[in-house]
Amino acid sequence: MNWRVILILLAAVGAVALLLWLLQGGSPRVAQEEMLPIEALPTPTPAPEQRIILLYTGADGMLHPELRSVPLPEEVHERIRIVMGELLAGPTNTSRLAPVVPYEAAVEAIFVDQQGNAFVDLTAPPEELTGSSTELLLAYGVVNSIILNCPEIVAVQILFGGHEVATLTGHLDLSKPLVLNKRFIAQS
Repeated sequence: MNWRVILILLAAVGAVALLLWLLQGGSPRVAQEEMLPIEALPTPTPAPEQRIILLYTGADGMLHPELRSVPLPEEVHERIRIVMGELLAGPTNTSRLAPVVPYEAAVEAIFVDQQGNAFVDLTAPPEELTGSSTELLLAYGVVNSIILNCPEIVAVQILFGGHEVATLTGHLDLSKPLVLNKRFIAQS
């Protein structure tokens, strides 16, 4: 027999074997008892609980701290999201304290730049707000709560409905980031 015929026969046997392998699903079948059990994916470790300081409006027109323990992740924008969620949920002692945001609001976006400025976009007020204390306590309740709980943040700019606003009631320049201001926090 000639070598050419032998090579053609080997190629034909190889092609048939390849075709059978592909028809069986491309991988050898393993008996059910030979399969190893699939381990469940590990559950992510929850963030450790930490105490945070939230600032709410008191009857005296000042900001008053309320402490809470919440899981705080390491990523700064996620920490800001947690702090803002807790702040917008309102105080637990509603007989003594009131929310700093006087309307039902939600965080629409958070951005942190390389200089440590946080930009927090809240839903816009449904109607025009009035009064200097409303504007000051809203702004510094948000700004101070974020900065006190996120030490890498140096300033916070609040946006409303995705837009930069010059002011809410005409008493505070909100067109630029604001820094920590303890002047509005009541002395214990």
